[in-house]
Amino acid sequence: MQHFTCLLTSGTLIGIAVLAVKSGLGCGLSGLNTKKMIEFAGTYGIVALLIGLIAAQISPEVTDIVIGAGLGMHLIIAAGLVYFGIQTRKKWLSREKDISGRTFLWLSVPCPACMTATFLACIVLTDSTGISGIVISGVVALILFTGIVISSLGISWAGTRSGWKNPSTLGSAMIMFGLFYMLCPLFIPTYMEAQQIEGEIIMSSPVNTGPGLLILCIPVCIGFLINRMKKSWSGVMR
Repeated sequence: MQHFTCLLTSGTLIGIAVLAVKSGLGCGLSGLNTKKMIEFAGTYGIVALLIGLIAAQISPEVTDIVIGAGLGMHLIIAAGLVYFGIQTRKKWLSREKDISGRTFLWLSVPCPACMTATFLACIVLTDSTGISGIVISGVVALILFTGIVISSLGISWAGTRSGWKNPSTLGSAMIMFGLFYMLCPLFIPTYMEAQQIEGEIIMSSPVNTGPGLLILCIPVCIGFLINRMKKSWSGVMR
């Protein structure tokens, strides 16, 4: 039982660190300076601290409502990430207009989905460790603050040194996370229903799944060939 508690606690803390890195990615790829990055991380930490204090006081019924609302906001956040990610890339590549100072907020600001994840993390840590909610809230806030500062500064430094720190890279990251957010509401209910299935789940063999994977590869190959043909044609025209 103690081993399971350690695994649950470690996994929850890692999940919080991933949230911090996601926010740090948006800050690092945007045009924010070091002072604004630290201010943003401090604000995020304060929000996490308040969420943790609230999570320690509410009933399980309210927890279910919060979880449902967080999952429902996934699609809205995903659509915003994809749309503004495309706009960030488009304006930079076409007119070299930098709007990342505003659009990065879709990636870095604690969205309802991230707030729900922080809310659940505080509840899980409180139940699994038996530590008071105030201490857990402080730990979560400290992890988020430290993770955002380190990841944003590190990504900004690496991007500047490598030459890929620009609004186009930020737009690509926003589109990637937006597509990932769109898939989450599909996977989560499926996983929860799979846990309720009684009996042994038999994995399909590669012989059965292989043809389906090959069919999925056909559009990718066609797109690659079309792109190569366009490049070859444009080279001939020049």
